[in-house]
Amino acid sequence: MGKYEEAFSRLGERALARLEGPGGFLAVTEAHLVFVDEDGVRRLELARIRRVGGGEGGLLLVQGEGGSLEIPLKAFPLEELKAFLEGLKPHVARARKATSAPPPTPPTPSEPSSPPEPPKPVIWEEEAPPRRASVELAPEPEPSREAPLSEAPKRRNPLALPLRVLALLTLGYALAFVALNPGADPWALGGVVLGGLGLALTEWALATSSR
Repeated sequence: MGKYEEAFSRLGERALARLEGPGGFLAVTEAHLVFVDEDGVRRLELARIRRVGGGEGGLLLVQGEGGSLEIPLKAFPLEELKAFLEGLKPHVARARKATSAPPPTPPTPSEPSSPPEPPKPVIWEEEAPPRRASVELAPEPEPSREAPLSEAPKRRNPLALPLRVLALLTLGYALAFVALNPGADPWALGGVVLGGLGLALTEWALATSSR
């Protein structure tokens, strides 16, 4: 066990992921990113990490809310450090989810409700200078929302009222003809009634149809 790893073991925390190099030791615990080097032990809370990218003077800068962690790039092999940073993403997401606040209690009618502020995304910068290690956390695509097409309103038939009046007049004329000619041929009277009724129904159907 190296001296850096031995210093970490004295913390009594379990390492979920670890990286040891010639100049330091990195470990991910349940709640922290821990860095050990000649200057001692430093840690940064996983849930507060917001940006990981190259800093000045050959340093890797891990920025969080209220603090940051500077890691010398020469302390680790570059490719192994990049792989470690890639594996850091799910641990940060898990920690942020575990520490997220519970849903607020519904307000009383006298208290207006306000939507909770969404958490800020973690940013992994994408740059590739010779001695800077950085990765990028791509934003998740948001599901598209398409509003349903509304049905076009139906236009009312402008001849509806005249056609209804004409239908009633046609039916009335046929009935009046039968009433005024009781001695006429029954077949002729029947034809007048059927013809008047059919014409009246046709005119009424045209009046109720929309354009």
